[in-house]
Amino acid sequence: MTLRCICLLVPVLAFGQAPCQTKHLSIFDAGLGEFTEERMVNLQPGANTVEWRGLVPQAVIGTLRVVADQADVVRQSVTADLKAPAVHLVLNNGAPSGPHKVRLDYLAPKLSWKADYSLVLGPAAILDGWISVKNETGTDICADAADLIAGDVHLIDGENIAARDFVAQAATLKDTSTGQGAEISSLSVFSRIALGHDIFLAANSWMERFPLVQGLRLGVEQRNVFENDAGIQTLGRSGFTLVPRGLEVRLVSRNSSSSPLPAGTVTIYSQDNVVGQDRIPLTPAGADLTISQGRSNTLQGSRRIVSRVQEPDRDNRFKLLTRVEVIIDNHGADPAPVFVREGVENFGKGDWTVTQSSHPEKRLGERSMEFKLDAPARGRVKLEYTVETR
Repeated sequence: MTLRCICLLVPVLAFGQAPCQTKHLSIFDAGLGEFTEERMVNLQPGANTVEWRGLVPQAVIGTLRVVADQADVVRQSVTADLKAPAVHLVLNNGAPSGPHKVRLDYLAPKLSWKADYSLVLGPAAILDGWISVKNETGTDICADAADLIAGDVHLIDGENIAARDFVAQAATLKDTSTGQGAEISSLSVFSRIALGHDIFLAANSWMERFPLVQGLRLGVEQRNVFENDAGIQTLGRSGFTLVPRGLEVRLVSRNSSSSPLPAGTVTIYSQDNVVGQDRIPLTPAGADLTISQGRSNTLQGSRRIVSRVQEPDRDNRFKLLTRVEVIIDNHGADPAPVFVREGVENFGKGDWTVTQSSHPEKRLGERSMEFKLDAPARGRVKLEYTVETR
């Protein structure tokens, strides 16, 4: 004879206790959270019916994954009762009667996070980073452990899946946050940012912030960059007057921490004043980091194509000779190094070489090169070169 047990998985609490409902929570930057819940339930040998209550609102039922120790999951179903939504499980226990651990895992939308940084310039630049988490699920969330997933993980957009798989409100939980900081570890194609334990996210909270890096000292090199595509000319409306534009000021550094830095917005400060903002990509430990501060008002550059001529070449083909002039004006009181980056026009088979130049060039890619110039204080430096493309 097969015994049949009907078990309701609602934790039995001692007076005044409110343990976290979620064993582990992972939040993806695609606006989705992965909830893992574990509970102990007494199972009899054979078929057992288990009722699991307390899913977060708008849980995506199609992502439910149930694992039971020494028991097979025979069936899953979900009730649509708004007052008491529940997952109904049929578990076939092949072991003796007794307590078994049952784990349920699923995705739910309307959880999001982002990283932001502040970079204070000085003899040694100081980087501080924060993780901001937003809970728009409509219910309080408490997790024994929580982490964030940074990286290109392919997931369906949370707003789209929410509309077709709705589950009603879950129970309210009390604050058990410890305010611990974040730790990061790399896993495969993404990075996992551990926020800590006993993490509480209030329902519809505007923002919860957790420290990521604090006081990270970076060596920063300022680069003044004048970058142009092959066909760019900084000419005025008349077609002859050069109109200089400010050079882009880039701060080049290296992630000197032992962990990757998630993508986010960085605000740059100098003497307690904001002097720029930029977005940085996900940067692995030890990788180079480039932050654009904006355009200089003391270093200005102009570019014009002096001539562009096609001439006959061997094998009944043509070659393209392009002569370019770049002028850098330094209105500042100090000399400044300048990096001029030039694109090369895609012509013929794409083979190209610099046949004449006032400064040495460095090939950067398939159709780009770089020249390093020194702009004198309150002076001017001119770059002239000819590139031959076949």
